[in-house]
Amino acid sequence: MVGIIFARPNSPLAKSEIIPQLNDWHIRSGDHIDFYFVGYTYPHPPTQDYIEVDIPGSDPWLYSAKSFNALRKEIESRTTWQYGGGCELLLTNARFDSTAKAAYFDFSSAICCQLDAMKTDHAIQSIERFFETVFRFAESANDEDPTWGFSDSQGVSAVGSALKHVVLGLLPKGLDAEYKKTEHFAVRNVRLR
Repeated sequence: MVGIIFARPNSPLAKSEIIPQLNDWHIRSGDHIDFYFVGYTYPHPPTQDYIEVDIPGSDPWLYSAKSFNALRKEIESRTTWQYGGGCELLLTNARFDSTAKAAYFDFSSAICCQLDAMKTDHAIQSIERFFETVFRFAESANDEDPTWGFSDSQGVSAVGSALKHVVLGLLPKGLDAEYKKTEHFAVRNVRLR
């Protein structure tokens, strides 16, 4: 499973809840899930288009608007997803093509989370708690668990259902039905057909 986070350093939510946690989440994600912070890099690359971003508990990371935009554009060109601005998280599967001997993101089962809207609507208490739930879900899965979606095409629909169930379980009582209707946590096939 992979989390792709779009959170520019000038975003209020990124400043208050994401950037202060980057080093911790980099370590916390461990071997169970990979989190990619779009546009950020550590250690420092030898280019001039990056700005330093202070990260508590770590040397500064670097952020490139050019790199952020390039990956945003690449994902949009390969999916039906479009970046809406602000902070967003795409949860999807990584797969390995043994013929091509290459890994790729499988966007046929993705959860597209608009973190700003989820926070504003009180769908989640905090980004930190939401991400911790994602980490715990990833840790509890094992190689035989179909929610990973690696074994066969049936696993693709299972990961959507299982992960959506976990995410919906985070909602405060009374809001879960509302958010099921509005599809904040919808599992969608955003792969181009």
